[in-house]
Amino acid sequence: MNTVGRIYISRDLMKKLALPVQNEIKVRVGNLLVNSELVIQDLKKKSYMLSPSLAGALYIKKRKHMKLRYDQRENIIHLGPTIGILSTFLPNRGEYDPLSMHAELIFLSNIGKTLAGQVYVFTPGSINWSNNTARGYVYKQVTPDRGVWVANIYPLPDVVYDRIPSRSSEARSLIRNTKNRLCRLPYLKYFNPSFLNKWKVYQLLINDPSLHPYMPETRVLTADNLMDLLAKYNIIFLKPANGSLGKGIIKVKRDEKGTLHFVTSSRRKIRSSADSVAELMKKTRDYRGNRAYIAQQGISLASYKGSPFDLRIVYQKNARGIWQTSKSFVRVAPRGSSVSNLASGGRVEKTKHVLKYLYKKGAVVEEKFLHIKRLCQQVAETLEKASQANYGELGLDIGLDKNGSPWLIEVNSKPRKTTESEVSQVIVKNTFRRPLEYSSYLAGF
Repeated sequence: MNTVGRIYISRDLMKKLALPVQNEIKVRVGNLLVNSELVIQDLKKKSYMLSPSLAGALYIKKRKHMKLRYDQRENIIHLGPTIGILSTFLPNRGEYDPLSMHAELIFLSNIGKTLAGQVYVFTPGSINWSNNTARGYVYKQVTPDRGVWVANIYPLPDVVYDRIPSRSSEARSLIRNTKNRLCRLPYLKYFNPSFLNKWKVYQLLINDPSLHPYMPETRVLTADNLMDLLAKYNIIFLKPANGSLGKGIIKVKRDEKGTLHFVTSSRRKIRSSADSVAELMKKTRDYRGNRAYIAQQGISLASYKGSPFDLRIVYQKNARGIWQTSKSFVRVAPRGSSVSNLASGGRVEKTKHVLKYLYKKGAVVEEKFLHIKRLCQQVAETLEKASQANYGELGLDIGLDKNGSPWLIEVNSKPRKTTESEVSQVIVKNTFRRPLEYSSYLAGF
């Protein structure tokens, strides 16, 4: 490896790092490694400088503060963190919907500029595998209501925060191959690697006995399984195993005569009935298409002013790698519906407001919050351990039944985060900031 430029380190920083005296040392930024001359100088306390040639070889941008750590095991100086947000596209639009993925990426990019290290958005097509770099993009505000994505060359990152926006995108061979190659890089950490399959999640979580009381009984949808569940429960929900946003859900209700009434969750609702499971399967075949479905025990959810609701918890790891609740809100189903997803017409209410309305006493409300918090923690820890995957954030849908007991309805590994909120802009910023702070933690800083 050729020697490029110099890194100047103060004596105080050298002592703090326990860095041995040597003429040369490897310097790493992301997955780019350069051999450089090491010079100890009387600089300011605990400071360092790079020669222009070394900064250029490491693709470090001017005036960007990079933290420094010493990897004693490999005898490498590591500058960073370098965080890459992986997406599929970057539309250069002047105006955008605050609920869109484009808005999320802009928000992440702007927060990234306030943190030490470098944060950029990149796509599979922007990677140069031959030299471990990527064309990365940072958002630049041009006028108060318009901005553009500015491209630069960066080292492939220390950490990838996966923001692939859809299951269909994730299924493409280019995306799959890119993820696999990134995960094989020696210095790269990757979190929230994929969307979750409802049936696989159920299988992982049900092996934890402590979660049994919170999980609706779930089966792969077959005529026999549906018949078994309908013998136990009056209401069953049929859901696409790989579905999102409440799309494709079918509610099945058995009346006293055994007739099966069903309704779909699409905006153009289909209401019908069937005299048998076989007839129901036949009548819903076109709606289900060739998608894999699960059948799930229906929970008699508590209602708020006449409508059932659930809680969406945005659960994230912080700058110390510890799980915490970043955001919590109630999703109230539209009148006449059992599906509370916002994409299906549900509305948002404040969690504390709804729980106070239901339970009146402050002590009871606090007890509910604590119970839900413990459930979220157990789900997150069990999912990570059982799947052997790394997650930095989860969207947990928690239902409360009419007795006030919590139920885990669904786990989402790619929770969408709006950039606007009627509740608190501070909470909004925290939900975007925490994955980047967790990325810094993963990188070793």
